[in-house]
Amino acid sequence: MRAILLPALIGIAATAQAATLDPLGDPDQFRRDVEEINRKPLPDGEPLARAVSVAVASDIQRRGLCKPKGISIGKLEPITLDGSIAAMIAKGQIENGWLTSVRLDGCPPADPIRIMVLRAPDGQSLQALFAGQGVSLAWPTLAREVLRATVGSVSARLAREDPACKPADLTPIGVRVTGTSPDFGPSQYGIRLKGSWNELWTFTPCGHRVSVPIAFRTNGAGGAYWDIDSAGASFVK
Repeated sequence: MRAILLPALIGIAATAQAATLDPLGDPDQFRRDVEEINRKPLPDGEPLARAVSVAVASDIQRRGLCKPKGISIGKLEPITLDGSIAAMIAKGQIENGWLTSVRLDGCPPADPIRIMVLRAPDGQSLQALFAGQGVSLAWPTLAREVLRATVGSVSARLAREDPACKPADLTPIGVRVTGTSPDFGPSQYGIRLKGSWNELWTFTPCGHRVSVPIAFRTNGAGGAYWDIDSAGASFVK
């Protein structure tokens, strides 16, 4: 990880340009285009620090987290083949996207914050967005879909256990991988094409602790099925 001090926060704007990526075109050409996109240098230095700090500061304010002395940014992993990212590249809205894990320096121990970094078509301007907290193998589009369903399950459990608890926000404070299948495949620019895995997503609404097991299984085409084990979820009052 690279430790940096939090810089001043500013906004970013960029003008879209034409993209060459065509997910519905020739598969071989599509693969070559993806590889070419990822030959370009990774975001780094002050522009990366500034963009990530904006996203982190926004999440800190939204969830009332500890204000850090600085942040430590982990390795950037490309998510070019995530459905939403590939679509934005094809439309000329971004050049590429990455995920990184960020730790808050000088704060109590906690799961890292996942940040999605997007680079504009100009190849320079960066924007970063909160993408969750914890260590997950689910790519951003998949994670968003699963979160909606998991929040529904947690809300139903809260309605039974503590009807007075009506949190304005249900964001997991912890996600961890609990197992992978023997045939679990490597990341392919952000997605997985083989195997299955299990995760535990933890929420803390109204001082309770709700941990929900979720099973994932790739579909071989860039997506995944999931099964939320609502009956197996633990609830600590």
